Amino acid sequence: MSKDIGALIREMRKSSGMSQMKLADRIGVSYQQVQKYEKGASKLSVPRLIQIAEVFSVPPITFINATKSEVKVAEKSAAYSNMTDDEVKLLMLYRRLGRKKLKEGFVEMLRDLVRMGEGK
Repeated sequence: MSKDIGALIREMRKSSGMSQMKLADRIGVSYQQVQKYEKGASKLSVPRLIQIAEVFSVPPITFINATKSEVKVAEKSAAYSNMTDDEVKLLMLYRRLGRKKLKEGFVEMLRDLVRMGEGK
């Protein structure tokens, strides 16, 4: 699990154009410690994980639920900055569906639920 979290931290850092040194400065550790976090060689405390989430403007739950099969970060971290924890969970679950037909069915079902909620 810590390797998956580390990989996600690395992806977010790189996608935002941030160096290990810059991230280290922002969270108050050495760049070597950032390397250890990214490789999964050093465990992350919850307060440290919250600090890292704040640097990338994402909810901490983004890291808690991170596994290689669930999260791929291609977008800039700013794309996640205004998302609630529930929205992040929804996106992660959607991405796990895999097959195009399942995704299309899910979107259609969600569309129907929204229409029902709007009374249409």
